[in-house]
Amino acid sequence: MTRRGLLRGTSACLAAAGSLGAALAADRPIPFGSAAEIETFRKDARYRDALKRYCDVIVPMNDLKWEALRHDRPRFDFSGADELVGFAEANKKALRGHTLLWGEALPPWAKEMATRAEAERELVNHIEIVVDRYKGRVGTWDVVNEVIKYDPTEGGPYRDTIWQRLLGPEHVDIAFRTAARVDPKARLVLNDFHFEEPVPGAAARRKVALDICRRLKDKGIPVHGIGMQAHLYADKGIDVDGLQRFMRDLDELGLDVEITELDVIDWKLPADPAQRDKTAAALVSTFLEAIVSAKRPKAIVTWGLTDRYSWVHETFPRKDSARARPLPLDADYRQKPMMAVLERYRRGLA
Repeated sequence: MTRRGLLRGTSACLAAAGSLGAALAADRPIPFGSAAEIETFRKDARYRDALKRYCDVIVPMNDLKWEALRHDRPRFDFSGADELVGFAEANKKALRGHTLLWGEALPPWAKEMATRAEAERELVNHIEIVVDRYKGRVGTWDVVNEVIKYDPTEGGPYRDTIWQRLLGPEHVDIAFRTAARVDPKARLVLNDFHFEEPVPGAAARRKVALDICRRLKDKGIPVHGIGMQAHLYADKGIDVDGLQRFMRDLDELGLDVEITELDVIDWKLPADPAQRDKTAAALVSTFLEAIVSAKRPKAIVTWGLTDRYSWVHETFPRKDSARARPLPLDADYRQKPMMAVLERYRRGLA
């Protein structure tokens, strides 16, 4: 998986990043949230307190994925998901569900499915049970996650998964149609990554995402928005013009945009933490300015809240002894410059 970033005028970007317009400033703040990992949630009281303090939205990071829910075929394990959903409800937080269909994070038995009928039966049954359990509680679902091939210009457009092999592109239709039938009031989102870089592959991915949503709409299948993961690489660029065109294209289709998994991958930056924090904040500012100046997101969600806990440490290890700093709070739960940027944009003050 790959992401992007832009090293651009850190001090200036932190101070201001253009005008968002009076209309946006007059609205309520854009909801901000974080993904929450259950084991960390259980063991660290400061983590729970930070979720209460900073978040309007909670996303179970892993506990609604097939691997967590379906250890074996006949039995669903909702223990982790129920705990996070209960916490969110008790603290009056909105909920995003992640995810009903993904080609990864599958239990072994799912990877051994062999026929179209079996795959469709299991997919429909899974979505029916999960969505029904949280009907009226989880307001937004990432129905399909990372379905687009990394570079659709190379034999795309769909990623090679068990679902694509057995069901073809129709697996997307089945997932959205089933989710809409079970909970007609839920917002249904196509979630994917690598939309931001100024490279042909990212532009192609934006087009494929729009094409998928257009096809769903043409068939009368509800789809309400596109989720942009936004795992931003601090050593890569942001395609500002391309993103703003993407926002206009979404408007033409009547689709929302959500930022769903925001963080910064700083593995190639110098070790100095203050400089990395400034660079990360400037990068997030550039990205948010490109989006928010063209279209108001339904939510801005980071993939974790504190540098103490992040997938980036293991997936993108640094070559020195420094720890990654991908998130708005540092390892001791202190606010970093990124948090100030997030606050300005969500409140329309940038």
